Amino acid sequence: MANNFIDSTLLDKAIVFAVQAHKNTERRGKGFPYIVHPMEAVAIVATISSDQELLAAAALHDVVEDTDHTLEELRAEFGERVAGLVEQESDKFVPGCSEEDSWRDRKKAAIDRLANASRDAKIVAIGDKLSNMRAIARDYDVLGDKLWDRFHAPGGRSDHEWHYRGLAESLNELAGTPAYTEFAHLIEHVFGEPKPEPIDLNDYEVSGDGYTAISYNHKDGKRMMKLYAEYMPISVPEQELRMSWAIMDLGLKIPRAYRMVTDGKRVGVEFERIVDKRSFARAISQEPENLEKYAALFARQCLALHAIPCNTKVFSSVNDHFNRVIDASKDFNEEEKARLHAFVDGIPVATTCLHGDMHIGNLIMAGDDIFWIDLSDFRYGDPRFDIGMLYFVCISNPDDDMAQKLFHVSHAQMVQVWNVFVKTYYGPEADLSAVDREIAPFAALYMIHFANREKMLPGWPEFIAKTLLQ
Repeated sequence: MANNFIDSTLLDKAIVFAVQAHKNTERRGKGFPYIVHPMEAVAIVATISSDQELLAAAALHDVVEDTDHTLEELRAEFGERVAGLVEQESDKFVPGCSEEDSWRDRKKAAIDRLANASRDAKIVAIGDKLSNMRAIARDYDVLGDKLWDRFHAPGGRSDHEWHYRGLAESLNELAGTPAYTEFAHLIEHVFGEPKPEPIDLNDYEVSGDGYTAISYNHKDGKRMMKLYAEYMPISVPEQELRMSWAIMDLGLKIPRAYRMVTDGKRVGVEFERIVDKRSFARAISQEPENLEKYAALFARQCLALHAIPCNTKVFSSVNDHFNRVIDASKDFNEEEKARLHAFVDGIPVATTCLHGDMHIGNLIMAGDDIFWIDLSDFRYGDPRFDIGMLYFVCISNPDDDMAQKLFHVSHAQMVQVWNVFVKTYYGPEADLSAVDREIAPFAALYMIHFANREKMLPGWPEFIAKTLLQ
């Protein structure tokens, strides 16, 4: 069967131009022609876009920096857009930088420019940077830290780690694409797990207070962060950062996660700030007359989430999680733990995507856009585990002060949210009492989960005994 026709005239012309420009030039230290690198960049860009001008820019991205050709030549041959994309991708044209500046100053300026560049420029850049990172990873597996002796960076490995982690942050708009995912994985393969970067808390303002973390908005208006309480292990923000990148691969709409940060005591994650956003909890508190509308919309978003099959090679099982929670508990004897395990093991393992902390504070909206947030507990399994979390916050915690602190609404309003949720999620004929009986044991598991982090609150032992241990 013949291939479909596609007009590749511009790309073909760019490839021929690049081949001639890089003729008889070796890719430094590789032993193969330089043109292999821009061709790999083209192939990477093609996994994101079929735009011929982006593909042409990928083929030409090193022509001006590494040969005698000029931007004016590219502009005349390929047009303003292609030349502009090559200019944005090249370190040679960073405003305010010169060869007199230090290596780190030049790279920092290039990273900052790339962070503010157009999405198209970032797509061209990921072709170049991923090709480079693939080569570094291959050589690192053979040479180890001797690899860094080949490069000009004065700080060796530490400078390269700083550079590539900075590039990953600046290109984060592409998170969710296979190219960005591979780029992030290779950085971690070579340099290890991401480390929290120090921040100046004076650059941020408190924007919200949660059960285990405080939210802050950066004064630049573009970023926000969530700093976890000091008692929370670093594994929680690490997991949230990784989960955010992997969740974007699933196509779920979430704020982009940039990096782990620390104020010296607490560790958290910095995210894209969704301007003029409101959580569903805040919307209900501000518009109590629209509670039913927002609760029903929340339920429909949960249904959509639970319709997504999860990547079980990337995410973990909620059954396994709660079995670990039970094992770690100090509130139950071995016989009681056996009964708790029996309940969890009796829930069929499903491959449905689960939020893990599903409630009206973790869904936000900005205009017509709706985003899930707080994703460190994202897993796969039976949706009743998620619904159990909602029951836990709406029904099984009749503390009005807690409801006001965490969700800005009364406990009575939380009960209303639950009732609307059930009628929307399960259907208008759903029996509220029957759903309550089915879901209450899952809520009890969340009590054990949170008690492991702090302590059992009044009423929790009795609830767990009634729903799981009778």
